[in-house]
Amino acid sequence: MERQHQEGTRDAGGWCWDCRAAAEPRSCRQHEVLDTEAALGRHLQGVMAEAASQLGGLLGQCQRERALQALTLLATESWDLTLRGGGRELKGTVRDTEDPLVKAVWLVLATRAALTEVDLERGGEMGTQPESEREPIPEPSILAAQCPPAEEADQPRLEVNVSEICARDDSEEKAAALGNVIGVERLVGVYCHSDPAWSLQLLQRAAPTVEQLSVMYSREPHLRAVHAMPRLRRLFVWGDDGALDAKPPELPPLPPGHGNLRWLTVWLPRATLQSLLQAHGHSLEELALLVGTAGDEAWPSSCSDLHSLLGQCGLRALQRLVLWRVVAWLHDPAACCEQRTEVRRVLPAAEVLCSLCDPAVTGRF
Repeated sequence: MERQHQEGTRDAGGWCWDCRAAAEPRSCRQHEVLDTEAALGRHLQGVMAEAASQLGGLLGQCQRERALQALTLLATESWDLTLRGGGRELKGTVRDTEDPLVKAVWLVLATRAALTEVDLERGGEMGTQPESEREPIPEPSILAAQCPPAEEADQPRLEVNVSEICARDDSEEKAAALGNVIGVERLVGVYCHSDPAWSLQLLQRAAPTVEQLSVMYSREPHLRAVHAMPRLRRLFVWGDDGALDAKPPELPPLPPGHGNLRWLTVWLPRATLQSLLQAHGHSLEELALLVGTAGDEAWPSSCSDLHSLLGQCGLRALQRLVLWRVVAWLHDPAACCEQRTEVRRVLPAAEVLCSLCDPAVTGRF
């Protein structure tokens, strides 16, 4: 029966796992041939859940140029695509840009594909022109709304992205990265769970100079290393893996000369979040907080006393608060309105927005 199934798969145009191509009856007789559904399942085993958890982390890796590319992809109604590889070329058109899956593809392309814009009038790559000779690219308002003040939004003198190497076992590559982050001002894509010891050492090496940081799935030592960074201005910290939930760490007050964080996007356990906000309440200007409306679910899926939590954090410099909602979590429009009204009472100087209710909020977290 198995032989008949394999022969039928070859005749029906299955996938040769050894050749990594469509099965040819004559050439794949001795190879492992699967039907297309089984081959897809093997290729994508475990990918869906892992990709869903990493999509949010990609947002913290969008430096200005990549963010502009992502916004351009998202704002255009259709795109003609050309893919070349393995001696083949595929062409197609993507039109449904409101499809959430398409939006996710655009985000991945912007952060991972190193896209280069071609000047259609001159027939060359715009990226080949020296930056000093290029016309300035206007700052989209939806991006500027989430950026720190202009002096902070300038490109750092040194940037390192380690998202591609965090999960690898390449000791030489990781040793080189430890040297590369000395003196860094912007460090992105630090996935702490893949290699906790190395990622902690990486953060410690970068600590004296880093000003902008994105860190995902951190453990307590990583959080404490981040908390002690003296020049940190912009932080994206994502912790939806539950590793800190059993015993949430509480971060201590900062010593003099530390604590000038201005922009924070955060998903952390409640106690950890509160201690982080209290430490930076005097300087924090923009806060994006993932939290639900009132309900019976555990934090952060729901929160019935957000105003009380934020009111204890001394957020006297806060200008903008975005309450990011996950659709699968609890979000009742009436409860949302009440929650924001209560928060505005304790943060009267801040703009308080909901990612689902307010059109002024973009689809980025």
